Amino acid sequence: MAPERRASRSSTRERLIQSADRLWGERGVHGASLDDIAREASVTKPTVYYYFPDRSALFTAVVCSVLEEHGAGLKVASRKGTRARERLVSALAYLVSARCSGPRLLRDGGIVLTVDQTSQARSAFFRHFFSPLQQILDDGVGSGELRQLDTAFATQALLNLLDPWMSRDALPGGRSAQQLAADLVGLVVDGIGV
Repeated sequence: MAPERRASRSSTRERLIQSADRLWGERGVHGASLDDIAREASVTKPTVYYYFPDRSALFTAVVCSVLEEHGAGLKVASRKGTRARERLVSALAYLVSARCSGPRLLRDGGIVLTVDQTSQARSAFFRHFFSPLQQILDDGVGSGELRQLDTAFATQALLNLLDPWMSRDALPGGRSAQQLAADLVGLVVDGIGV
């Protein structure tokens, strides 16, 4: 196949993924049909089916693509700073400011996925989002900066605390993403006691 044709096919597929991400992010999975997505991507509905055999295949591609894209930024952010606390604030601030729809789409679902599609989406979440955060905690425990703890549990707790602000514009009390991240890390690392 000619390189121009491959690039065109790739860009059409990417436009479909981006359109689905935008529309599902705005309206929810059930608020935007495949017709809406085709229209947004400036293609016909049969073109959607050419690239994705069904809605669940498109959903899986969107979730995996978004998680991979934002996971690259998260990995960069998670390396900023020398101490675990600084790295954690940087990583959480990135997740807030990125407004990534992937975790919310994955959590809210609404589309029945095959076992393979579920595995692909969960694997992308753990590889691109969960693991970088857990690595920061592992490093902090290893250096003695953080107490011994179940870092997988702590990572999930941090993501749960962060979740309400990961894909929305308004931040509580007018905080910046950096302030919100610092407050969450302070709450987790220092606790709420005196």
